[in-house]
Amino acid sequence: MPLSGELWELIERRLGARAYVVRPGTVAWSEYVFHAGDGRQVVDFKHSWASACRAAGCPGKLFHDLRRTAVRDMIRAGVPQSVAMRVSGHRTTSIFLRYDITSEDDKRDALLRMQQHRRAHAMRPVAPAIDLAPPFDVNKRPRER
Repeated sequence: MPLSGELWELIERRLGARAYVVRPGTVAWSEYVFHAGDGRQVVDFKHSWASACRAAGCPGKLFHDLRRTAVRDMIRAGVPQSVAMRVSGHRTTSIFLRYDITSEDDKRDALLRMQQHRRAHAMRPVAPAIDLAPPFDVNKRPRER
């Protein structure tokens, strides 16, 4: 996946932080971008995650909440659903839509947008509906409903 902006800057910083001290005077490089401080793979980061959430002022958040937030933000930013699904790793629309939670603000915004649309189109004349259901004579004008 192509990375840019803040995410790429973070990865670059972490690439520089791959060095760790093996013993005094000896430095090694971890194969992991995010490692346990001694070069080993991070296996469980529950405690680190909880500490980071408390420090950020949002205790109790789940790491998986980030996926939901990313999906919502992409959709609200106008990213096409097919692209958002590829970024988030969702393979099916039904599962993707579980992550795109509709809020009360979303509903209010939808109603406001509908109202604005109706106002903008209220002055346009409406063509009468015509019945084109067979049988009809191609030489006669269709009757109005």
